[in-house]
Amino acid sequence: MHTLKLIAAGFALLGALHFLARRLKLGGGDPTGLAVKLFLPIWLVASLVNLWLGVNRAGYTLLQEMPFFSLVFGLPAAFAILLFLKFR
Repeated sequence: MHTLKLIAAGFALLGALHFLARRLKLGGGDPTGLAVKLFLPIWLVASLVNLWLGVNRAGYTLLQEMPFFSLVFGLPAAFAILLFLKFR
């Protein structure tokens, strides 16, 4: 359940960044590109923090946490990249 919440948070963050970029007219003529460029490093750091917490606080090994990291980071990041490619 925790993994699904984090994946949903990733999509929500991407949506919020895209909404803000469009509303504030940031990124010149490409608010989607700006949102994706902001989202990817922010989401990578958030996913790495989640990985670190899982290893250091929850007691899982790095090997146990890596598949979940791949899902938590990978699904929203892949969707963001697809958006970038479609709307550029």
